[in-house]
Amino acid sequence: MKGSCNCGDVGYSAGNAVNAVVNCHCNLCRKMNGSAFSTYVVVPDEEFEPIRGELNSVKVSHNATKSFCSRCGTPIYNKNPKFGGLKILYLGSIDSEVSSQAQFNIYCESRLSWVMQRASIRSFDQGAVPG
Repeated sequence: MKGSCNCGDVGYSAGNAVNAVVNCHCNLCRKMNGSAFSTYVVVPDEEFEPIRGELNSVKVSHNATKSFCSRCGTPIYNKNPKFGGLKILYLGSIDSEVSSQAQFNIYCESRLSWVMQRASIRSFDQGAVPG
């Protein structure tokens, strides 16, 4: 598995040992990422290998440290002491196809009510919304 940031300064390899794919619906993830929920790919620490670039890190809560590209701000991974030995990669930073579907939804008490309706919402290619 390979990944990078939006500007291309950061690149990494993460092996193929995916422990889980998780959708997190907590309020912290929504605020940190500006989205309805965040999808993460959990891999062993030893599988993650930086290839290029520099990451900045910020402690966003007592359980979460977010690492991101120091140039463009693309989030790359989180660390959580409750899950020692694991890197929690942001799905959006992964360039390779991730064949695993999300196995878990967590913090569902915070989930937005309309998220479960997403399969029935009209869909359009390339952002072309009819006028």
